[in-house]
Amino acid sequence: MTGQLSLCRDASRSGPATQPFVRLSSLRLENTASRTADLADLASIEPEDADTFLAAAEHARVKSWFYYFPRLHCYGQSKAHMLRWERYAGSILVYQIRRRKTGSDVDSRMNLYLPPFPFDPAALRYALQRMRDFNGDRSGRIIRVQESDVISVAREGLKIALKEEEFIFDRAAVLALEGPIFKGLRQQLSCAIKSKLATTRPYTALDQPACRALVEAWRERLIASGTKATTSYNHTIACLAAADRFPPSLLTGLVGEVDGEVRGFAFSGPLTSTMGCNYLCITHTDFRGVPYLLRYRLMAGFPDLIYFNDSHDAGRPGLRHLKQRFRPVEMHAVFSAWGQ
Repeated sequence: MTGQLSLCRDASRSGPATQPFVRLSSLRLENTASRTADLADLASIEPEDADTFLAAAEHARVKSWFYYFPRLHCYGQSKAHMLRWERYAGSILVYQIRRRKTGSDVDSRMNLYLPPFPFDPAALRYALQRMRDFNGDRSGRIIRVQESDVISVAREGLKIALKEEEFIFDRAAVLALEGPIFKGLRQQLSCAIKSKLATTRPYTALDQPACRALVEAWRERLIASGTKATTSYNHTIACLAAADRFPPSLLTGLVGEVDGEVRGFAFSGPLTSTMGCNYLCITHTDFRGVPYLLRYRLMAGFPDLIYFNDSHDAGRPGLRHLKQRFRPVEMHAVFSAWGQ
């Protein structure tokens, strides 16, 4: 398909289509260069863009974990699925550019990572056309569509499918720990705190090697269980390296220590003025109370927020059980969408 698309473009740009023997490799190189040029007016997501994204998220009243700005920056650094953005009619458009190697060739495909936010039908139509022009067909998708945007996206003729559900916690209820529904969480926190062996402190750049070792061990466990961890691994490593580029008001990190050894870390921050995001939490499996303690103390550190989104459970029963102990007040649905 890549060669055929390049041949059509070459014929229209270079004169007669009867030119003899155009090498397929040359056509692919031309196609790659053309697609790179097609991205020239798009920007990478940098820490300096935070205010712009936060204002748009506030206006759109976003709820999904996938809108968390530090995550967009860290996830978007990957060359395999980089994120680029632009503004159209007052909305932010975030594109995902996927690059896959097939032998010696690299194929690039453009998707819309999120619907326009704030949502605007004209902006969505513009983005869909841009994807089609880039891809040379109608294969563009919207990777993540939060629940409140589903009807608006479907009205533009896209098919919709449920992808996952995110856990949303009531911050005040979690911190109060009242009633029988929080008995399990109280026990986990008590185990971590009363032993006086587990402590938390702010994450610093000096913690990066110890935290990275935890990430490597975590990835090995997932691989051993047959779970792919490439995407999560990459943006977690990127977060550890980039954490000091964000103010604590946007990205706060804690490390959990047991007997003076780093046994876990976590990062959280605001999605909007009322919704927080529990972004990352990775711990050593031998210390069961540490992931509860890290989440609890991070939520306590943002008194102005009302709710916290803790993402989905990745299909892992143990992670689902952990998050259920915080007694979610909502399971927020996230969908994907694609053209018909």
